[in-house]
Amino acid sequence: MRILVVDDELIIRKGIIKLLETLYQAGASLDEARNGEEAMQKVAEHKPDLIITDIQMPIMNGLELIGALRNAYPDIEWVILTGYAEFAYVQQALRHQVADYLLKPVTQENLNEVISKVLLKDPAKWTSRMDMASISIIKDIVTSLVKAVISENVPELDSALDKWRIYCQEQEFPLIQIKQMMGYVQLLFRSELFLNIKLSAPDESSAINQSSMSIEELLDKWRDYLLAQMAAVADNRAPRNKRIVDDVLLYIEQNYHDPGLGLSVLADRTGVTTAYLSKIFREVMRKPITQYIGEFRLEQARRLLKEDETAKINAIAEQCGFQDYPYFSKVFKKFFGISPLEFREKNR
Repeated sequence: MRILVVDDELIIRKGIIKLLETLYQAGASLDEARNGEEAMQKVAEHKPDLIITDIQMPIMNGLELIGALRNAYPDIEWVILTGYAEFAYVQQALRHQVADYLLKPVTQENLNEVISKVLLKDPAKWTSRMDMASISIIKDIVTSLVKAVISENVPELDSALDKWRIYCQEQEFPLIQIKQMMGYVQLLFRSELFLNIKLSAPDESSAINQSSMSIEELLDKWRDYLLAQMAAVADNRAPRNKRIVDDVLLYIEQNYHDPGLGLSVLADRTGVTTAYLSKIFREVMRKPITQYIGEFRLEQARRLLKEDETAKINAIAEQCGFQDYPYFSKVFKKFFGISPLEFREKNR
């Protein structure tokens, strides 16, 4: 993949090059130009796949550059750089069918997202040397691998790799061609993974390809790489899961009196699905969320029965989220081994 960065400000230009080097440790050819006129020369010499250009530049600005090259090089993808004050130019650029834009100052996350969107918009464009059947298989394999990594599903990962192994063997691809295709697999895998969970997987395609002497060794090393990404996803997810559960625990503490408090309410509050919240709550707290709510309410009821001797037991039950007094009495006795009335008499 050949990328040209065009900006008249040296610091910005070098900064974007540095971010791109972080994104692509290997597998990308990076070049730069100070203005549109210099960029025209670079395009004629190297025919880049993607151009990231500033709008406001001397000699020839970004919009003029796009207009001059769009017809001659229709396959080039364009991303424009703009500040908030120049945002009106974005609409003009979009009329030139620009793929996306980046607001200054450019961050690694924003750059990763934009590049990933460009790559996934038309994967066949970046795999043009392959036949359509191989491109289709690669897209399916990448989708399966990303799904397996995100869900931490090793059998699904192995199934996807086996499908790819069988396809390569059936087509009798030489090892050098499989290595090239695996470069495309990684390119799309990293892009799709980032767009799904904002996690940047390292670019190790070059190192894996160079050190592999057979298809079996190549795919075994890719499996190790993907398992490492799965572990990274788990590590990245754990602190977030803990924060979600902590937020849920605090909300339960503050709203246990609400009889409508339950899994769906808590999932809506935290912005995750009920299935996902149920799963991570079990992992962190070692018990179902409904069980935790019920036990928390019972502990609060026991505290109030002990602290407030004048309050009616059914009022305390309602105060703790229990609308049905017989049910409250039943679960209280089951949990503490004594009825609410007996508990109160015992603690007078």
